[in-house]
Amino acid sequence: MAATGGQLDGALALYERNTRLSQAFYSPLQAMEICLRNALNERLVSRYGADWHQNGAPPFERDAVTNILDAVRRLSQSNTTITLGAVVAELSFGFWVGILGPRYDATLWRQALHSAFRENGAPMKRKRVHSRFNALRRFRNRIAHHEPIFLQNLPGRHDETIEAISWLCAQTAAWALHHSQFSTEYNAP
Repeated sequence: MAATGGQLDGALALYERNTRLSQAFYSPLQAMEICLRNALNERLVSRYGADWHQNGAPPFERDAVTNILDAVRRLSQSNTTITLGAVVAELSFGFWVGILGPRYDATLWRQALHSAFRENGAPMKRKRVHSRFNALRRFRNRIAHHEPIFLQNLPGRHDETIEAISWLCAQTAAWALHHSQFSTEYNAP
């Protein structure tokens, strides 16, 4: 209502547009999250073994260990077979972004994770990678919590999402861009 000067019809139209724009981000954000977790898992397996989630080898801090244990507990309670793939999928996007953070620069980043990210074939700085994925995590959470996104630079957010995917896998970025409905929805009247 505030964005439309108290006009109910305008507010409802804006609410509906916000919903459609949020829906249009689902596919690119899904591709980004899955690509990130799979790429980081591959690096963790390569460095710490296929049982990294339970062998104690990665230098995780207490909150990350708790996240892993909680994921295993949720899987167990739902009678899901506890495999590495199930744990990787059960861990939150926040977990994956968190292990790119500054506290892991000298450990996980340098020992394993840095090799997942390339821009034009060149290695990337952890700070830039973490900053981008953390911003996209916050944006994703706004959408997931049904909050307004219409005032943000949405074409920029979409471009940042596709670019972040390209740092991990150019083919996945091309696929995500091809299947994205964002431009169509954004340019709709």
